[in-house]
Amino acid sequence: AHAVEALYAKDANPLVSAMAEEGIAALARSLPRIVADAHDRDARSDAQYGAWLCGTCLGAVGMALHHKLCHVLGGTFDLDHARTHAVLLPHAAAYNASAAPAAMTRIARALGADDAIDGLVALASTLGVPRSLRELGMPEDGLERAVDLALRDAYWNPRPLAREPLRALLGDAWSGATPRH
Repeated sequence: AHAVEALYAKDANPLVSAMAEEGIAALARSLPRIVADAHDRDARSDAQYGAWLCGTCLGAVGMALHHKLCHVLGGTFDLDHARTHAVLLPHAAAYNASAAPAAMTRIARALGADDAIDGLVALASTLGVPRSLRELGMPEDGLERAVDLALRDAYWNPRPLAREPLRALLGDAWSGATPRH
């Protein structure tokens, strides 16, 4: 999530973008190996490398819609931070895809996929992470409140924020639907 958003951050730069792409690639190749064998030291080392790169990206540039939504949902509905990120990332990236095509190309390349969003969905499926906010305990009647809070003091985002598309994004994430892109 940190690296994906770093690729389309308002203050993105070539060095952080290179680290972001490499961080995504390292995690995409190491995490499935760790799921298959939790004792794979080489995979764990590669994941640590990827996590360091992604954390460095977070510290170097600003974040966007994805992080705002995770902060709103975690803080308001007490949802687990990491699992909320896992559910929302393909949806938030899909929301921004048309406004950040160069970022989507780099994400797809890092994932070894033809399409960034499809690659994120495939990785999540491989890892067995939750696919819906409902699974995390998010109440469906909280979706409107979440949209209101996301629009309040919104983070910069490459695609302008609008109520109905945000509501659709959160509705899809709540139900576990395929991200719209």
